Amino acid sequence: MSFKPIGKVVNFADEETMELLALWRDAVSEVELNKHAHASSYVFDEYSHYIVIHDPLEMEFPKGRDEWNKRFCRETGVSVVKLIKHDGDRLYFKGLLALNNSSVYGIIPYTAFDHQEAAYPKLGMEKLKKEVFTEVIPLVKGKDILDVGCGLGAATMEIAQHNRSAKVLGIDLLEGTIRQCRINAEIYGIDNAMFEAASIYDLPYENERFDTVTCFFMLHHLDDIPQALTETKRVVADGGKVFAAEPLDHHHGTKREGKDWIRVFEDAGFSAISKNISKAVFIQATAEK
Repeated sequence: MSFKPIGKVVNFADEETMELLALWRDAVSEVELNKHAHASSYVFDEYSHYIVIHDPLEMEFPKGRDEWNKRFCRETGVSVVKLIKHDGDRLYFKGLLALNNSSVYGIIPYTAFDHQEAAYPKLGMEKLKKEVFTEVIPLVKGKDILDVGCGLGAATMEIAQHNRSAKVLGIDLLEGTIRQCRINAEIYGIDNAMFEAASIYDLPYENERFDTVTCFFMLHHLDDIPQALTETKRVVADGGKVFAAEPLDHHHGTKREGKDWIRVFEDAGFSAISKNISKAVFIQATAEK
């Protein structure tokens, strides 16, 4: 690298969490500029998105992800990011795909995002999630809400914003992603969203703790869905709701449609209904004790 660093990345990304690169696009990272540098030298009111040049990832993605290797794992890493805010010598970007403490070498406005005819390019699953969340998350209510498989907390924070008086808890397996969730919530100013590392197979919560449980786009990844739903039923209150969404054209092993998911939930002791939203099935289940 022949450039001189202008700052460094502050987040909770490590090689384990960065294997989930598409998910990491939702993370907010800080760029701490070097001494005497100021954010106003790099970001401007008329631009919302930027190209950030940073240290490459010291890893290689598997076959089928060659474009990721080209962009992030060679001599440099190049991320297209959205500016969240800046304060003095600190900038906060969404979608910075760099490890914690990576050097940053350049920050350049990405003009195409601010052209009136430009559309933000989205991956298929991101577009589907947005369609589902737009319809489903306003339906999620309760005082104590659990979001299982929260990833980097995007849905958890959206649920919290729709339920400002509620306590919303997001859980996922990796401690690194949970730490990043906490940074995201802090930067966005969402103080009623909390995050913990936990497994859906062995939830560390008392019986009937939550009014509502959500699990979006994660059940199809599990090896033991019945055990997961048994634990979910244990921690949701009598008559409480479980909201789930699963893709119809993406699965691991067993392909399920709406009627199949209803059967899975009913076998676990719920009453359930489903509907299709675009290429996803949305399941509403009620716990019957």
